[in-house]
Amino acid sequence: MPTTIFYTIADADNDQSVISIPVNFLDTLEGASLAFAVEYGWDIINPLINGTLVNCGITIQVDIADFTNSAAAAISDVQEKAEFVYRAVGGFIKRITLPTFIETFFTGSGAGKEVDVTQSEVAAFNTLMVDGFHEALVSTEPLNPVTDHNEDITSFVEGHQAWGKNRR
Repeated sequence: MPTTIFYTIADADNDQSVISIPVNFLDTLEGASLAFAVEYGWDIINPLINGTLVNCGITIQVDIADFTNSAAAAISDVQEKAEFVYRAVGGFIKRITLPTFIETFFTGSGAGKEVDVTQSEVAAFNTLMVDGFHEALVSTEPLNPVTDHNEDITSFVEGHQAWGKNRR
C-alpha cells in the first residue's frame, strides 16, 4: 500500500516546510510499527538540519513529544535546503528536499554546493532512502521509500544546495 511519511520543519522565524517521503508497506504492519518507523526516519534526518520538528506522520500525524528535537537553531531557515536526488526502478528520478539543512554537511565544511556524502549523517540518510526503514520495524517486511508512482528507489544520484541561485 503506497503512502507518505512526512516531517514538518520550522526555522527560527517559525516558517515551515514539509519533507515528504513516499513509501510502500504491507497491510500486515500495525500502527506502533509505523509510528516507530516515522521516529526512526526522524533520527536519521534530524542530524542533517538545524530547524525544529513541528509534526510528522504517515498521512496522519504522530505525537512528537518523545522525539529528540528541542528547538530550531537561531540560524535555521526553511528556505535553505538540500536536495537529494535518487534513481528508482525504471530509471525514474525521485527528489527529496530537507529544509533548514545544516550547511557544514555540504562539501568543504559548508563552502561547497554539493552534499558531502562522506559525512556519517548523510550516509545514514542515503541508506534510509535506498534500503528503507526496515531496521525500525518489528515486522520482517521493510517500509521502502518509493516514487510518487510507487517505483522502488534503488540508488543515490546526487545531493546539492537548493536555494537562491543554486536551485536546479
